[in-house]
Amino acid sequence: MVAIDEAAEVIKARLKKLGISQAEFSKRVGKSPGWAGARFLPNVENMVRYLAYKEPATLERILHVLQWTPEEFSRETGIQLPGAEIPGSIPVVRYRIPVIDAGAGPPMWNEGAEYITLHIPELRGKREEELFAVRVKGDSMEPTLRDGDIVVFWTGGAPEPGRIVAVHVHWDGVVAKRLQRYNGSWYLYSDNPDHPPVPLTERDRILGVAATLVRKM
Repeated sequence: MVAIDEAAEVIKARLKKLGISQAEFSKRVGKSPGWAGARFLPNVENMVRYLAYKEPATLERILHVLQWTPEEFSRETGIQLPGAEIPGSIPVVRYRIPVIDAGAGPPMWNEGAEYITLHIPELRGKREEELFAVRVKGDSMEPTLRDGDIVVFWTGGAPEPGRIVAVHVHWDGVVAKRLQRYNGSWYLYSDNPDHPPVPLTERDRILGVAATLVRKM
């Protein structure tokens, strides 16, 4: 457990390890480029508590960018997330949910669907029947998502800018991309800059928003 006043340094080290600048971190969580350095990092504990109650979607995006679960964030930074259990005591729940390979298409939840059983920290407020998983292929979402990772998506989540979503793209099956809005239009962005963004069309369908990541070991 680190001291609270070291939390900013721990997060900076995490960003460096992931190859993400403070400006890029700010952008990915839906803030202006200077937000991390000016507001978040100088007082991590207070900002986390503020976001937990006022902007929970932003806090969720922070965890996704840092590639930490709530308990991992608490353990590494020494800051207990409001409403969370003490690190190490968060109950692990068995979920049996349909899984799709990225690039393949729906349907899900049918008799022929492939199912996967995951033992992961409890996803409070999310029923098993509202969840499905996508098995990542390729490098388009690196470093956030890697080839072979499994991302659990929630069909009840709000598809807000900056969030990772599962989308059935009419020409490429199901993909996991970051949703962004630009000049009044919606786009699907890859975290890997080698892959250009693509517009979201009326023929595409957002299936769910990312709830948790199961990292390929």
